[in-house]
Amino acid sequence: MYLLILVALCSQDLSAQSLKAFEKAGDKAFAAKDFYTAYSYYFNAGQKAPEEIRLWYKQADAARNFNAYELAEDLFEKVVAADTAQRFPLAWFRLGQLRKVAGNYSEAIAAFSSFLAAQPEDNYLSLWAKEEIEACKWALSAAPPEDLTIRVEHLDKRINTPYSEFGPLPAGDTLYYSSYRYEFSEDKHRPKRKLSKLLQSINLNRGRLVPRGFNIADKHTAHATISPDAQRFYFTVCEYVSDNDIRCQIYYREKDRRGRWKREPKPMESNINVPGYTATQPSIGYDSVLQKQVLYFVSDRPGGKGKLDIWFTVLEEEKFAEPVNLDQVNTPENEITPFFDDRNQVLYFSSDRHPGLGGYDIFRIEKAENWGNIENLGPPVNSSFNDLYYAPSENGKTAWLSSNRPGSFYLDPNNKACCYDLWRVFYEEKKDSTVTDTVPPPPPPEVTEEPELPTTLEEFLPLKLYFDNDEPDRRTRRRTTRKTYVSTFDKYYQRKSEYIRRFTEGMDEEAASDAALAIEAFFDEELKKGMDHLNRFSEILLQRLENGDTVEIVLKGFTSPRAETDYNDRLALRRISCVRNQFQQWRDGIFEKYLSSGQLIISEAPFGETMVSAPVSDDLKDERNSIYSVEASRERRVEIVEVK
Repeated sequence: MYLLILVALCSQDLSAQSLKAFEKAGDKAFAAKDFYTAYSYYFNAGQKAPEEIRLWYKQADAARNFNAYELAEDLFEKVVAADTAQRFPLAWFRLGQLRKVAGNYSEAIAAFSSFLAAQPEDNYLSLWAKEEIEACKWALSAAPPEDLTIRVEHLDKRINTPYSEFGPLPAGDTLYYSSYRYEFSEDKHRPKRKLSKLLQSINLNRGRLVPRGFNIADKHTAHATISPDAQRFYFTVCEYVSDNDIRCQIYYREKDRRGRWKREPKPMESNINVPGYTATQPSIGYDSVLQKQVLYFVSDRPGGKGKLDIWFTVLEEEKFAEPVNLDQVNTPENEITPFFDDRNQVLYFSSDRHPGLGGYDIFRIEKAENWGNIENLGPPVNSSFNDLYYAPSENGKTAWLSSNRPGSFYLDPNNKACCYDLWRVFYEEKKDSTVTDTVPPPPPPEVTEEPELPTTLEEFLPLKLYFDNDEPDRRTRRRTTRKTYVSTFDKYYQRKSEYIRRFTEGMDEEAASDAALAIEAFFDEELKKGMDHLNRFSEILLQRLENGDTVEIVLKGFTSPRAETDYNDRLALRRISCVRNQFQQWRDGIFEKYLSSGQLIISEAPFGETMVSAPVSDDLKDERNSIYSVEASRERRVEIVEVK
């Protein structure tokens, strides 16, 4: 009995230590603004103490900060329902914000009202909550302008990725933008962090890194803006100052007498790049009243009204004057992503405090002798999510923006979290409906949508399932394995960054960018697609078996040519065995009875390397091409080639 009690006490103590360790690690990650990691630690702590409201709250706040809005809303709902002692009064405020992001304005008003019921009248957050209630009331009746048809379209995978694309700058047939997806190759942090780089797309073809050395190695390079006389190219250079905090400075490059960009970028003066503070998101324009160039930018420097403010500085005789806080638009929160439209003398910007539809909304303010009134661009330009970086084209008929609204590619699809994509806005004047027009209206533009999943087994064929090099079970001549396909897929997919790094080592910047895009596309559009299709294939297969059908599946195994034929034949058989195991163990072995009875038959036809494409290297010393290339990766697969 004493031994049992001792074991029980030790188990409780270990559990408590584990709980405290997870929570402490979560707090540390949260303080470092690594919110995704913080959520993971808090979740694990919550598994140890599933009824602890404190851990629900911490999970919710971490999820909110990495933009997993649905997850955060569900967790805050749990908190406010269980928190009868009102230990977490801010939960109602956060829940109101999340309901607003979801476009549930009436429910958001109710949440903000519940928050106000327990708060002092003059509290800062109380005043903000009252403003949010008024914003929600406005949002309930907000509508697009009556004289315009506005269409907002998501750019495809030639531009957008599951990472963030932002900072669009249209210039003729070229679109400059930034993408936050590049490997920080010299990073000592683990896991290695990402960097943003400047790209350009001609006629909306696939984006490529801006050439001629504009991107600075091992630093963030982003936010392009070009002076009205086209003689200067301004951009930001940023670096990590802690695990996740980034500090930026504004740089520029000038043209020489021959119209070529000078090689070395220069930082702006210290009155703009104030040491110890960030200066970012530049936009330069021509002020027709001052008849001078004016640079707008964002900073957290002293003297502002809020967290991030918009500042401006006038170009006076080849030098920029002392920056001035644009207090006509700034609030105690964040005003960011300015863009000055020379043609109409309008400043566009985003704010998370001015009354809007969601998190950040896009606003405009006209510049004449004095600044005009701030106007919300309204739906559908603004959504209930975050809308940023509005940039109109020169003709005024289109514009660009960055948003994490639904339809954007998610970095974490399960939690619908992250990231920002580029969207294009089309403006068309409405015709007077009383005028009879004998000319038929033009057909509506084609909308590119993701193809729907197949609905029959035969439509999946050939279903391709890809494997990492020499997997499953490296360096063995066994013909079978105990592994399932999903276990090999998970480990393989996690190596995407390593594949990019290993393949692009030693390449010049432009070639490395193209190669990285190709490898990312393979992992996201071929490897992951195979796993998704296998799950759907299994669901349809189960339906057919439950309906009494007898089904035979024919598998073929393939390898890359890095080993002799006998080894590759055995490797192909192991891969087939791995896929067979996947069917046998799917949903706790639900197919096993059909396999035992002969109603489901899995037959195999290994091919080794006999069908390998000619360009794939078989040189063991050439790992770049024989392991890490897309061509070699495509050869390491099993195909479901036939369903009988």
